[in-house]
Amino acid sequence: ARYVVATVNGTSALHMALLSLNLKTNEEVIIPSFNFVAAANAISYCGAFPNFVDIDEKTLSVDPNKLENYLKNNFKFKNKKCFNLKTKRFIKGIIVPHTFGHPAKIDVIKKITKKFKLFLIEDAAESFGSFYKNKHTGTFGDIGIISFNGNKIITTGGGGVVITNKRKIYKKISN
Repeated sequence: ARYVVATVNGTSALHMALLSLNLKTNEEVIIPSFNFVAAANAISYCGAFPNFVDIDEKTLSVDPNKLENYLKNNFKFKNKKCFNLKTKRFIKGIIVPHTFGHPAKIDVIKKITKKFKLFLIEDAAESFGSFYKNKHTGTFGDIGIISFNGNKIITTGGGGVVITNKRKIYKKISN
């Protein structure tokens, strides 16, 4: 990634990522049903709501087919934004973890996020050093996050980073 900002931990990296992508109160962010609580907490810190989707049993992350079907059947576009027909809230984006270092099918998920105009945050907290199609996890989406907590591949006892290739996002987080 071209830009990196250090944070106190992975949860704060997720929180900063969401704030930099302008997540607002009462909006929603999709996360997989099998996930560490940090993603749901970071979403809640913004006054927003987690929206859970099914996982792929091979990657243990978001199942792209189930995600696309879920979006097609439960959302419509309203004011050029993805609108949840059930909750009556706008959905802003998705956080995709690379669980236990196993990369999600991130290229397929990225195409779906573009189609539905959603931001894409990669939670690479557990996948530092992992590759998907010869590219590091955490570098496919708008933002990636990495954790250096005591249970991670590389640890400093704590800490995390936000990574991005978008200067505008970097400037917003680092200021």
